[in-house]
Parts: sequence; structure tokens; C-alpha cells
Amino acid sequence: MSSIFSEKADVPTIEAQQHLLQSQLKTLCLLISNLPFTLPAGLPDGPLRKYFTDVDIDPDEGPWYSVDRAWTRVFQGTEEQQLALITSGPDGIGLVQHFSEWIAQQPGLAKYDGHYLTASKVYRVNELIIRVVCNYRGDQSVHNGLFLQKLV
Repeated sequence: MSSIFSEKADVPTIEAQQHLLQSQLKTLCLLISNLPFTLPAGLPDGPLRKYFTDVDIDPDEGPWYSVDRAWTRVFQGTEEQQLALITSGPDGIGLVQHFSEWIAQQPGLAKYDGHYLTASKVYRVNELIIRVVCNYRGDQSVHNGLFLQKLV
């Protein structure tokens, strides 16, 4: 699947980066609302709960550091380990959505292209969710780009 995140895109303005992030967050919300009911629940002591509820922002590093830290600690692993993180319930992947929506509102995120970089992280989670949902449904539409069209 080719995307604006395949290579560092030229997203020249903060407004364009914010729009890109909001677009990815809307997609994430749509995907989460269509998760299978039989998807395993996230764990109360799992990595999603541990790192995507940490709202401490280092005043020297700024909000992008918080985003990168959470994603690195949780999603750094094999593809299989990343797919296993797509879980339901109060300790599931919805925590990523809430964290990302919160961080998008934080002052200072624009520094170092933080909106664009956060959008790229959310895009990757969206890809993982699409793969999990398609696997649950036995649906191969993820490979031809029709999956999101079916949800709308």
C-alpha cells in the first residue's frame, strides 16, 4: 500500500500537517469502531495501558518525544507482535486513539514536524488494524485498497 508516508513527504505547512493527522485520527476512529467483537481484550497491565496513558510531557523534549517514546516501547517488535497489540476493550487499541487525539492538541507538537510524524505513526496502526480485521473476516480487500471503502 503506497502512501504519503512511504517516503518523507513535503508537507510544507503546520496546517497541512495538522489536517493530515486529523485525517489519520478519523480513520483510526472508524477502524476501531469496526473491530470484531471476538477480538481479544487488551490487558490491564499490558503495554498499551502502560505507555498510552502516560501523559507526562518532558518540558525540554516536548510532546513529540512522548509520542515517539510510547510508540517505540509498544510497537517495536516483529510484525506478529505488533498485530497482537490490536485488541479490544478499555485496555485495547482505543488507548492509542485517545492518546493520539490528546497529543494532537498539545502545544509544541509542531516542532520538528511532530504532527506529520505522529500522523505517520497513526497511519501504521491503521494498517495493522486493517490487516487484523481482514484476517478475522477472511477478506483480502486490504490488498486491493477497497477495505476502507467498504466501511464507509
